[in-house]
Amino acid sequence: MATATSKLRYWAPNLATLGAMLCGFLSLVAASEQRFVDAGWLILLATFLDRADGILARALKATSSFGVQMDSFADFFDFGVAPAVLLFIALSSAKGLPFSEGAGYALLLAAAACWIFAATFRLARFNVLTGESPDKSMFNGIPTTLAAGLLINWFLVCLKYAAPGDPIGDPAHFSELRLFGALELGPGAWTVFPVAMIIGAALMVSNLRCKKFVLFKSKLGSAIAVLLSVAAFVCMLLRVFPEYMVLLPSSWILFWLVYGQVAAKYRDLPAPPLFPVGDDE
Repeated sequence: MATATSKLRYWAPNLATLGAMLCGFLSLVAASEQRFVDAGWLILLATFLDRADGILARALKATSSFGVQMDSFADFFDFGVAPAVLLFIALSSAKGLPFSEGAGYALLLAAAACWIFAATFRLARFNVLTGESPDKSMFNGIPTTLAAGLLINWFLVCLKYAAPGDPIGDPAHFSELRLFGALELGPGAWTVFPVAMIIGAALMVSNLRCKKFVLFKSKLGSAIAVLLSVAAFVCMLLRVFPEYMVLLPSSWILFWLVYGQVAAKYRDLPAPPLFPVGDDE
């Protein structure tokens, strides 16, 4: 029977999970106060803490069923609810965009609902099917953390590169250099987001194969991947260069959404049930 002292190691990963949930809550507060840049960075910080809790749990041999459930609830809140609410408030409250009333409002509302439903469905299915995958290095469907992180990262890029007079843009909050140079995005860039949310929702619940971000067999390849990831982590902590941070995960998803479906060694892998209930469990 575990002693009180031996249970202390379980605190570290669970505190990281609680930290991620706090970031999600503070993001909702910031969104409600129209501080969209702050809200976006808080969700990205939650993605790091979500990654950290798993690393800590494995390093400390502190994995537990309780921790798995904590992580799942946190993922639902941080990467299901918080991004959907942030995008809904930002787009529906902006003057000059077609999302404050009528068909545009209905589309945005549906997109936000689809995102939350898809995140819930994916997390529930993942919990049921954990351990049944024939290839532990592959995901079936895009993880909620990756989907939310990518959506919000592009949101921050659009805030940084918004043209003068943009109804949501906030370039003044980004004092660092502009890696994309003189690029300026007009109001039309925001009309893409409801569609992107619906596509992201479909990818989360799909069985499309996407490899987990792991080290490569090549030492040079692994070293480059680690350096790029560390640089992105530093950018996230300093809240700078969202345009750099978005490149690696975007390229990773685009590559695996094609290669993971056409490569022979992945194409023939059995797909898990889309709706694992009853006899399929």
